[in-house]
Amino acid sequence: MFGINGRVGIAVVVAGVTSLASAKTILVPEAAITIQHAIDASSAGDTVSIAPGIWRETIDLRGRSILLKGREGAEKTIVNGTGLGDSVIRCVTAEGPGTVIEGLTITGGSGHEGLSKAGLTLGGGILALGSSPTFRACIVTGNRATLNGGGAYVGASSRIRFDGCTFVGNEAEKGGGVLCASSKPVFINCTFENNEARYAGGALHASVDSEPILRSCAMVGNQAAFNGGAVCSMRSAGAVLDTTFTRNRAGYQGGAIYFGFRTTMTADACVFHGPSDDVAGGGHVARVDLRSGSCDLGGGVCVTAEQEDCERAGGIYGGDGTSCLPVTDRQMALREGDFNQDGKIDRTDMAILLLLWR
Repeated sequence: MFGINGRVGIAVVVAGVTSLASAKTILVPEAAITIQHAIDASSAGDTVSIAPGIWRETIDLRGRSILLKGREGAEKTIVNGTGLGDSVIRCVTAEGPGTVIEGLTITGGSGHEGLSKAGLTLGGGILALGSSPTFRACIVTGNRATLNGGGAYVGASSRIRFDGCTFVGNEAEKGGGVLCASSKPVFINCTFENNEARYAGGALHASVDSEPILRSCAMVGNQAAFNGGAVCSMRSAGAVLDTTFTRNRAGYQGGAIYFGFRTTMTADACVFHGPSDDVAGGGHVARVDLRSGSCDLGGGVCVTAEQEDCERAGGIYGGDGTSCLPVTDRQMALREGDFNQDGKIDRTDMAILLLLWR
């Protein structure tokens, strides 16, 4: 009745149901004593469910298309690589979108050696090469690389995706939070906080033909000794969309974003909260999309603020993307305290400051 094509279709459906039915959940430590043992014992479609606790190991996904999940979330499920001399999690065997890492804290990584000069490491917390896994609701914190990518190094045509992840307190020469090279990572609803680069890209360094996409992210308190306190883009493309920048700093240029050599990265619909959250380089940047600008508070006092905050403080907003003119020493002193020009620093000045920095 169905004919040959019908029988083939039924066979495909049955095979799919059988595959789903055979998927299993491997409990750690109930069924496997370590996370790596569970990964090694897994097959496509399986779930590795990790009990709360501190797991002192580094792990390799070995190309497995599985869900690796902290049973009670990242705050209670910690993979700690302190003293183990490697990246905490490695995805270097063509892992695809079916490889999902969810609800883990990834910490204590010192990066992988052997991809650069002796003694130099990449990817303190995460190393992704030629792979495209998904990380969901993970915390990447307290990882360090002697070279690039303190929190994560994403290279070799990787298309890794981070959903709702937090990068906090990671450190490297470039890309304190993340460095991507020749790759296309995506960051959705991610937070980068207090990451540090000894050279450039405190939160993210995009280099060498990368195309990162950041959407609805938050950049808070990241810093770089040279360029790009939060984001540094060099010879790369991509976009930073609907992202907020707060108290990021660079020793030279671009506390928020530095658009460097041969970059075509763009920033659209972003919010820049503090005076140190400036954008440098890249004449292609659409300044109309930068939702902060100069705020003239009178008496020669000018600060960078959002329009709403400026007007609440009684200032005159100069327009999105505008900057304050050079100031005298006296005006700079006034900026540092006496906002309302009454000759004293008091609660009124503090209220104005709070409005501008909220």
